[in-house]
Amino acid sequence: MGMEYTSTLGHRRDSRLRLALPARMVSLQGYASVLLADLSQSGARVHLHEGDVLKPGAQAMLSWLGFEAFGTVVWCRYGFVGMEFDELLPADILLDTREKVDLGLAMSEQQLDYIKAREWFEQHG
Repeated sequence: MGMEYTSTLGHRRDSRLRLALPARMVSLQGYASVLLADLSQSGARVHLHEGDVLKPGAQAMLSWLGFEAFGTVVWCRYGFVGMEFDELLPADILLDTREKVDLGLAMSEQQLDYIKAREWFEQHG
């Protein structure tokens, strides 16, 4: 009767770590300090700082906590970009990232909010 089709619309291919980690993206447009919001084996969601711009199709390298991944920006919305990695991240990198966050070796979301507020005040105050 035909092939079965299972829709993946609205479903992620891989589960994601919810994070708030400082990271860096490097592309042909330059480099940007970013906030790594989500991380999976196949990609990441990254929050750009005000004024930073990346467009879909841009090739970039994302680095965080001593790790790095190369990939392509696949979407941009509301100051966030979605990046699809060229190769799947090994599971141990995800586990090491989570462990470093849990051990407090990375800044908490509250610490990052404080830093952003201080930077805003220094620029506008």
